[in-house]
Amino acid sequence: MQAVVDGEFVVHWDKDIIICTNCTVSAVDSLGIPSGRLDVTRNYILARLANSHPDGGQVFFPPPGGRPFVMLLAPAAVGDDVRPEHFRAFYFDGTQGFQIAPGTWHNPPYFQPPAPVGGGSDEGSERMVFRNKQSSVFACVWMDSYKEFGVFLKFPLTLDTDISLPKQPTTI
Repeated sequence: MQAVVDGEFVVHWDKDIIICTNCTVSAVDSLGIPSGRLDVTRNYILARLANSHPDGGQVFFPPPGGRPFVMLLAPAAVGDDVRPEHFRAFYFDGTQGFQIAPGTWHNPPYFQPPAPVGGGSDEGSERMVFRNKQSSVFACVWMDSYKEFGVFLKFPLTLDTDISLPKQPTTI
């Protein structure tokens, strides 16, 4: 049986780049990773990295009074054959935590950044600190959608974002 560790998972914006630091485990590849960037509308994230932990799950708890966030997830059943089309964006209202089962492909939690105001910023609104629990064994498998498939994973940050879906063929 693996030990469970408990700590902070910090998500913060540095201009239009979101950076995540998993303070719970001591792994070089989990510290300060540029995890996505805003598109020009500031309503979508463009991400290229995702990972899975084959030997253990992970639990995220948003801070009290947390704000909405989005997780990009793909099922563990796809294994190492994960492809961009396997991912789905899940919206959370910020009032509840969630658990990722072992092997589930995921990105960090993403949240809407503050609107730029006269070149200044509200430091507190640019970061969100989640309580994180996971296996002390940080086995991690990475995928890079840009290097492997030539595409970025693009998904909305809010429920009210207009998503233009391709028209489905109709049968007459």
